[in-house]
Amino acid sequence: MQQNRLAAMLAALGLAVPGLAMATNGMIMEGYGPIAAALGGASMAYDNGTAAMANNPATLGLMAEGSRADVMVGFIGPDVSAPGTMGGSSADAFYGPAFGYATKRGDLVYGAGIYGQGGMGTEYANGDMAQVSVGRVIFPLAYSVNERFNVGGSIDVVWSGMDLVVTGYGINFKDESDFTGAARGYSLAGKLGFTYRLGDALTVGGVYQTAGNLPDLKDGAYKVEGFDMPPILGLGLAWRANERLMVAADVKDVMWSSSMNTVTIYKDGAPIAPFQQDWDDQIVLSLGLDYTFSEAFSGRIGYNYGKNPIPNPFVNYLWPAIVESHYTAGFAYAIGKPSQINFALSVVPEKSVTGTGTAMPYGNGGMIIDHSQVNWQLMYSYRF
Repeated sequence: MQQNRLAAMLAALGLAVPGLAMATNGMIMEGYGPIAAALGGASMAYDNGTAAMANNPATLGLMAEGSRADVMVGFIGPDVSAPGTMGGSSADAFYGPAFGYATKRGDLVYGAGIYGQGGMGTEYANGDMAQVSVGRVIFPLAYSVNERFNVGGSIDVVWSGMDLVVTGYGINFKDESDFTGAARGYSLAGKLGFTYRLGDALTVGGVYQTAGNLPDLKDGAYKVEGFDMPPILGLGLAWRANERLMVAADVKDVMWSSSMNTVTIYKDGAPIAPFQQDWDDQIVLSLGLDYTFSEAFSGRIGYNYGKNPIPNPFVNYLWPAIVESHYTAGFAYAIGKPSQINFALSVVPEKSVTGTGTAMPYGNGGMIIDHSQVNWQLMYSYRF
């Protein structure tokens, strides 16, 4: 009964309060949860808390017996500009909450959580703006087949919200909230993953996440067609070099070409703006080091790289998901036995692209778009 009430509460909260984010690896976060984020996003093969349900749910099988609750807030600080044309974007601060709960009883782990998956946001002096949020209410299940092998999966309720104003096309739909969009859509997706301990020091893991194929996002007279989230295949390892040092590394194939093609805006049933995207698939590499300085304190550093997936003819000042490198750092600090604080900082150097096409409002030929970020995540964990 208690679990049913928790699931109902999470579903209601998730649909009401989506997490926001700004383009990092395309439209997905460089890391989910500050443990993974501080390690460059690497998360496939070690215990990274309940953020596992947004990463690889099989790693929940690595947690200790008992229960764990994580409460998190994330900040994305983008600096976007189109110098010489649109100027700078004033949308420079995005906050997103997240929550996860998991219980391990014997070989079985179950739980529930809410995580923002990604999105984008810009706002310019002429009134043009875009805000897109994508999030998930996640119900994971993991099972320890034996002392070496864990399997896990999840059912994800995916939602998306969008606000959009494009003066050149007369598009104008938005709400007054920083946490929702005027046009909304919902769907289901899932994950299936594993971890396998090859020896005392080395564990490998992997996950497949299905596409988040959203139905049309709708707001009264407006409809958005063709906005979807991609399937993802990830593989990784965690190596315990000694009692203090862990090295983690992941590679992910983010299959944008199957999801981000043409996003069409309709008004009163008539198409008024086809935004051609034709994103490329993106290989994302993550590498991190975790060093235990004392029983209470650990330090982390990492690096994340994913090549800009947007071809120059289709890069758009509204949705500039172009950044590539992420330099990360963070720490864990234990407050007694049951409580822990985790923090991650991500510095994203400026990436600049120049448009070479005409398939957007006003054309993008010669338009320069610059984008950099400073992001952080903070999480409080309690074990019981």
